[in-house]
Amino acid sequence: MKKVIICALLLLGGSQLLAQRAVELTESVSSSQEVFLHFKFADNIKLIQWDRNEAKVEASVQIDDGEGNEYFSLKTKEMGSELKVYSDFGEYFEQKRKKDNWCNHETEIDYVVYIPRNAEIEVKSISGSVESDRYNGSLRTDLVSGDVTIKNYSGDLRLKTVSGDLDVTMNKAKIDARTVTGTIYSDLDIDMKTKNGKSYGGNKVLGTVNGGSELIVLNTVSGNIYMRKG
Repeated sequence: MKKVIICALLLLGGSQLLAQRAVELTESVSSSQEVFLHFKFADNIKLIQWDRNEAKVEASVQIDDGEGNEYFSLKTKEMGSELKVYSDFGEYFEQKRKKDNWCNHETEIDYVVYIPRNAEIEVKSISGSVESDRYNGSLRTDLVSGDVTIKNYSGDLRLKTVSGDLDVTMNKAKIDARTVTGTIYSDLDIDMKTKNGKSYGGNKVLGTVNGGSELIVLNTVSGNIYMRKG
């Protein structure tokens, strides 16, 4: 009986491994190009900068327990001075809906993106969270349901999410932070702007840290904002 249980566990583990599909794409990036990452469905999107003139995307994909994995691909499109890298699911969701009359799907997709240092990047996703241990350059996010975590940065940040938290560690900055239903937390010494003699606070903070001039714009509707001392 023990042998049967062990075999069953091994088979289960093997099926889980087989359900994951690895997809990679590498594309050259010129010094004047902006990189637009549009990953419709995602769990985590990790940004790593390197000293190469190319963008590399590594995706770990599992769609409906592996049923839709082979339909997934990464594609690129040149749009003027912009390089767009995006996820594509072919006709899988449409075929599934027609076949099973079922619109709900389970996707587990993690991305690791290597991008040139000091590049201008925009990330758009419905369900992904963005993170970077260190970021230099211009970064914009446009998320529906996801968090953004930047542990160290240099450059301009314009971070937006509808339902998620924004967490940024900084040393010097010019801040414009706003949340609709969340709260702003910070251990920074912020020189607050005032209006009619009253300081901005609560769910809106405008000011500077250590006389910084690099702009950080943080916007979330139903999440908190954390601004941490570096």
